Amino acid sequence: MTIHRLRALAAAAALVPALLMASASAGTPAQAATRAFPHRSHYLHDDQTWGGYAVTGGTYTSATGSWTVPTLDCADTPDSSVSPWIGIDGFNSQTVEQIGFDQDCTNGVAGYYPWVEMYPADSIYFNETVQAGDLITAAVSVSGTSFTLTETDATQHWTKTYDESGSYQLSSAEAIVEDLGDGVGPVADFGSIAFTDVTFNGSPLESAGTLNSTDLARGNAQLTDNSQPAGGGFTINWLQS
Repeated sequence: MTIHRLRALAAAAALVPALLMASASAGTPAQAATRAFPHRSHYLHDDQTWGGYAVTGGTYTSATGSWTVPTLDCADTPDSSVSPWIGIDGFNSQTVEQIGFDQDCTNGVAGYYPWVEMYPADSIYFNETVQAGDLITAAVSVSGTSFTLTETDATQHWTKTYDESGSYQLSSAEAIVEDLGDGVGPVADFGSIAFTDVTFNGSPLESAGTLNSTDLARGNAQLTDNSQPAGGGFTINWLQS
């Protein structure tokens, strides 16, 4: 068992009472009992580990967005992980308040594992089922020092809400696909991920501040490319075959 796995399980055990469930299906498999990775800030990583858009230039108190879970091609990367999420902070600060899921290939088998994280605290993994083709909506909001982070799978009919408190910079907001693990790990071909209805402070992402585009890359090899945002939507396309 890895150090990251142990840390994530310890954090989950300590903070389970803070998780508030709504419409969670009974008898859901415990998907968290598998790989677990830290999700880090852009400040501590380089541009190669984030793909998507961040906005800066204001104080951000809400972020929302939806996307459809892609089908992973694990043939060339039997052990890999990448994570789409919605969040506040992290682009130019050392904290991230974020919610999303890992999409992993483990021994060539695809899996999807939802989580919430108030980085630098460890991720808390949920037990709810996520499958390719599901419609996901994620949201982060803050009032004063009180945060609410919510993730909904409209296809599987579950919602998870996590409440936390603390003082943070609120200096950016993001819709991101992140390479996970220590350093730059393998990423499975996910085809494309189309974020829709992305709003920051209630405005479409392209009009919510200074728009910053970032791509996953391996050295000089660019792995993803962002479409131009319009109406709060954009697509992250996988470039490598």
